[in-house]
Amino acid sequence: MTAATLTALPLEHCMFERFGTAIFPVEDMTPHSDIDAKLKFEGADLRYYVMRLRHRPAVLASMTRHQKATQCLGSADAQPWWLAVADPSLQPEELSVASVQLVAVAPGEAVQLHQGTWHAGPFFQAPTALFYNLELGDTNLTDHNFQRLTTPVKLNLD
Repeated sequence: MTAATLTALPLEHCMFERFGTAIFPVEDMTPHSDIDAKLKFEGADLRYYVMRLRHRPAVLASMTRHQKATQCLGSADAQPWWLAVADPSLQPEELSVASVQLVAVAPGEAVQLHQGTWHAGPFFQAPTALFYNLELGDTNLTDHNFQRLTTPVKLNLD
């Protein structure tokens, strides 16, 4: 049984700049500005793909981070989704319900995660979902830093 529950804040109200860049729709021909995601990749082999995920329970049991690259995620099928995030400066043993923020991402919104941002998800309510994903080609082989939480946390996806 889980000891705590996390409730989500909408992307626009969660001070996401601690974790990355919140990406909201802009009009075509909008000039580049400070609100745009700043991408960093230590390596030239980028991978941009549509990732198919299957529904999993809304429980946060572990988190991952990528130190070598920013990562960008957005719904490819316009579904709402949720992402658990924690500050990149945290040491693995500091991850807990008190240090994690659950973020609700609406259709048409996306995120870019800073290098080192702890994350888990995407979580969603449908049986399957598609996501645009931009990362290094070998991120999950060479830059997948994983930490199990001492106590699993229930996620409120409402």
